[in-house]
Amino acid sequence: MSMAELCRVEDIALGTMRQEFLPDGTLIALYNVEGHIYATADTCTHAAASLSEDGTLKGRIVECGFHNGSFDVTTGEPCASPCTVALTTYRVEVVDGVVNVKY
Repeated sequence: MSMAELCRVEDIALGTMRQEFLPDGTLIALYNVEGHIYATADTCTHAAASLSEDGTLKGRIVECGFHNGSFDVTTGEPCASPCTVALTTYRVEVVDGVVNVKY
């Protein structure tokens, strides 16, 4: 596993999400939920929608803007139909205010 430094914690306001690329080109979404940073794949598993660009974050749930399916960003698990396949999640470590993601 590798570790990527992506951004500073303050670049992701509380209750928001941000799109980032891992060094291998993988598109991910970073979420600030109650001061904790989480990372998942950015593409909805139901339809190829960007969660960070087309979705809405409500607490720890991200809702896809295409068909209103949703996921728990802390686990990647689907929460609402039509989503049935979990999102890939990534381990996040914050070091000196910098968001690091293992991939």
